[in-house]
Amino acid sequence: MKKLLSLVSLVASSIFGLLPIFLVISCQPARAQYTDMQAITDLGGPQEFERRRHAVAEQMKEGILLVFARQVPPEADHYREDNDFYYLTGVADPGAVLFLDGKTGRTVLFEPAQAPRKKQVYGPTVLSLPKEEQVKLGFSLVLPVTDIDVFLTNTLKSNTSLWLRMDFPDKSDGARSEVGRDHADEYSAPYRGGLPFDRSVIEQLRSHYPQAVLRDITPTLDAMRNIKTPQEIEVLRRNGKLSAEAIRDAMAHAKPGMYEYQIEARARFGYANAGAQGVAYPAIVSSGSSLNTWHYFNNRKQVPANGLVFFDYGADLDHETMDITRTFNISGKFTPEQAKWYAVDLEAQKAVIALLTTAHTYEEAAEAGLKIYRREGIEKQWFGFPGHFVGLATHDVLLPRGPIKAGQVVTVEPIIEFLDKPMHFRVEDTVLITSGAPEILSSAVPKEMAEVEALIGSAK
Repeated sequence: MKKLLSLVSLVASSIFGLLPIFLVISCQPARAQYTDMQAITDLGGPQEFERRRHAVAEQMKEGILLVFARQVPPEADHYREDNDFYYLTGVADPGAVLFLDGKTGRTVLFEPAQAPRKKQVYGPTVLSLPKEEQVKLGFSLVLPVTDIDVFLTNTLKSNTSLWLRMDFPDKSDGARSEVGRDHADEYSAPYRGGLPFDRSVIEQLRSHYPQAVLRDITPTLDAMRNIKTPQEIEVLRRNGKLSAEAIRDAMAHAKPGMYEYQIEARARFGYANAGAQGVAYPAIVSSGSSLNTWHYFNNRKQVPANGLVFFDYGADLDHETMDITRTFNISGKFTPEQAKWYAVDLEAQKAVIALLTTAHTYEEAAEAGLKIYRREGIEKQWFGFPGHFVGLATHDVLLPRGPIKAGQVVTVEPIIEFLDKPMHFRVEDTVLITSGAPEILSSAVPKEMAEVEALIGSAK
């Protein structure tokens, strides 16, 4: 009996000892599965996303805007929301739709309803959260997506503007035009299904509401996205540092006999270990016969001794991407021919970066790099401004043309290659345009030739 009483006492004390933990757990606010409140906070909080929606409404002046989330999570990867939907909401939920009234600024978030079992298995969406948590995210009205046509039927009268993204979507590793090329490949495939989702949305709305006038919101969104907010800039600074440090670590562990995927693995670990939610694009670790394949993603070969490695990679942090490339000899020392062309590539990159100020144009900056290519007799390898904007997408909206503006974030990545041999050189940094000198966000990984050579294989 005494033993039984002792056991009961022990169990009771254990339960009551754990009671504060149970209470803490039960008092935690509900969180949606994919919507990252910390990322929203880093980017300025729900009020920043509300500010963006009001700015869009002011541009619209009237009519209704619909922006659609992605429909399904990607295969075997973390869910990453449609860039335009995320930019205006901060929410990440498959199948969601943003409704914005251009005249009143009224916002409604529509989401697929969840049965209790689906909520338990896959985690709650914003629709499944308590009302107070929805309000904290900036949405006072969240409704099932099945109600959206009731709203549209009552709102879209004759000649009402229905604002949509008429251009292609972009994604973390592809610009709008690149998604358009993906669609073109899909159109040409035999036995294909219907239209891609973003094209189907436009056609169905046009068919369901012929009285409405479809208008394109893409130029408004692109102009806003092109100039980064102070909060976006801070996230990009953090991403530049963590991405560069991870690439530096991978280079420090690079040595003859390694496989391309082992170099990728060091950097990927560094990104995740530093808190990045994912990668901006699949790693490019090319060597040997693949060195001149610009977008080589297989990364399965063993790097040949004394061979060049072209290493292009970046993290995705709070839905902001990074883009960095370094070229090095796996044995830690460039050959004389490799050293010559690496130096030319680096010189051209520095010349372009030096002119990335608001006193110049992107054409003037490009001319500074082209001048060096002309001097070396390789001007045919120059393809215009050697880079692209960076932000929600690695190849972000718009092209680097015309006046250089503070708040833009752009890469500089001149390429030198010789197709008759495994020779490809690219030094790429992501650069923030400021009111003064350009700020290299990826400066934590070296690019001076002597420093690169000293770094390779230096890890103990």
